[in-house]
Amino acid sequence: MFKVIVTQRVDSLKERNETRDALDQDVCRWVVAAGGLPFPVSNVLDEATLLQYLHHIKPDAIILSGGNDIGDFQCRDNTEIRILNWAYSHKVPTLGICRGMQMLVTWSGGILHEVTDHVGKRHDIYGEVTANVNSFHRYGALSVPEAFTVIARSTEGTIEAIAHRDWPCEGWMWHPERDFPFSLVWLDRFYKIVMGG
Repeated sequence: MFKVIVTQRVDSLKERNETRDALDQDVCRWVVAAGGLPFPVSNVLDEATLLQYLHHIKPDAIILSGGNDIGDFQCRDNTEIRILNWAYSHKVPTLGICRGMQMLVTWSGGILHEVTDHVGKRHDIYGEVTANVNSFHRYGALSVPEAFTVIARSTEGTIEAIAHRDWPCEGWMWHPERDFPFSLVWLDRFYKIVMGG
């Protein structure tokens, strides 16, 4: 099994006076189905401790998971920016899912914009990647920097998937872990990103 660092959403439970890192168990099930072993990372680690964690785990891949909008919780934004800087410098294969793709776009200098009719729906995408996918997002990529190529758009032209030109890194606006049974197409695609296929 290959080792996969997975970022977590932040949930604020006011009734308990708690702020929690959280990860949908289906994300972990999806990683295992792809042949990986998930290592969730906390959003409370400072930069030095996070780098220590990354060097200790020596991940074969990174997944930036969904949940939260960018700007909702600075601790999560900081964690993912630091992980992306490290993953890029070490060329560690990376997948951004939904918010994860939004973070890839923002981190690399692209622009997000609000989209309509993309929450709790299914729609077709086309391009290098053609499929019918689920959709649970309120923000999409308006543009991507030259380091990335667009590999899928919705029928109305919204950017739905991107790939980096010289680093094994993709962003998908859909949630592969929310389709049951898991699609072999997405499991295989992630496996190939990790293994260089």
